[in-house]
Amino acid sequence: MSSVTETSGTERNYLHQLTSLRGVACLVVLFGHAIQVFRYQNPQRTGARAAMHDIVTYAFNAEAAVVLFFVLSGCVLSLSLRKYTHLTGRIVGSFYIKRVFRIYPLLWFSIGLAIASMVVARGWVGDGVFVGWLSRNLQTPVSVRNTVMSVAGVFTRYNGPMWSLRVELMYSVAFPFLFWLVRAPRLRVVTLTGLAAIALLPLPHEVGTVFALSFGVGALIPLLPTTLSPRHGLYALLALVVLLYDRYALAGSGLPERIPDMIETVAAFILIRDLYASGRQYRVLLSRPVIAIGELSYGIYLLHLPIMLMVFSVAGHVVGTAALLAHPSLTQAGLGITTVVLTTALAAMTYNILELPLHNLGRRLGNALLVQSPSARPVSPRQGADTHASRV
Repeated sequence: MSSVTETSGTERNYLHQLTSLRGVACLVVLFGHAIQVFRYQNPQRTGARAAMHDIVTYAFNAEAAVVLFFVLSGCVLSLSLRKYTHLTGRIVGSFYIKRVFRIYPLLWFSIGLAIASMVVARGWVGDGVFVGWLSRNLQTPVSVRNTVMSVAGVFTRYNGPMWSLRVELMYSVAFPFLFWLVRAPRLRVVTLTGLAAIALLPLPHEVGTVFALSFGVGALIPLLPTTLSPRHGLYALLALVVLLYDRYALAGSGLPERIPDMIETVAAFILIRDLYASGRQYRVLLSRPVIAIGELSYGIYLLHLPIMLMVFSVAGHVVGTAALLAHPSLTQAGLGITTVVLTTALAAMTYNILELPLHNLGRRLGNALLVQSPSARPVSPRQGADTHASRV
């Protein structure tokens, strides 16, 4: 089978599907937070009702969706670098410039929104409503030091989802070297073994070492032969099931969180690898509304929790927090849908006013650096891959 990237049309469809997949994962995180971050008064369920409730709620596996983000990032960043025969200093510098202009502008905007949501939640919502990590975040002092560190992407207490941006920044710095290691066939096994060992280190989850393997296997996807097993479709389906329900299956096992993270990394690799190598075109992932959500996914991901907190705080102020917590299914659905509508609208505004102009500026600056270097010429021009890759 030939590579799906040999024709621009096929590659464009593939990249659109990756964009859509990112958007779907982003919505999973959003609804997952609507389900997970409030201390609902869950009614006692037994038998079929309990099983159905678990199947529905565990499908919004926010943790697995974030792992999928990291594997996707590794894959798409690999697509942006693999067109160069050698990674020169200018190519790496251009890569860094584009990443800075891609990640930081909206990150800075989100910090202001997060601080506003903290003020609202502190004033209108009583103690004991939020789960532990969110309650700790909301009690974080708003100070010059914390704000400066947040602007740098180091301090993430203002806005919970920022922790994954810190991981993204960390591996963006390391990615050119990681890509160089993975691209060399003789170094792949050693590299992946080393990344797996790093992922197994007994360090706090927020440090991000567990996701070293996610970026590594993601980077490997475009570099592998496109030959697939005859049962690759079945394997992809099983990987999807594992991605959604592995934490349900492992609940109560007492395993450290890095174990399901690594399981989900393998499942995400199989899923994205199948989508890449098979050349399949899923109509739902190529539909314009889903692609549009994917284009806005960074904004939706980064802005949804502050907006959700404000929506919950206002609703609780109007009808009473106890009433919201006493009807979990209704509150989760209403809170999730309202947050999707408001966050998507705001993300569309920030995308067109803030993200896209500065993103294009970063691309122009990065490309200007490349123009100055005769050696920084791609193997073959794939403008579509570069454009979409820099959006991750």
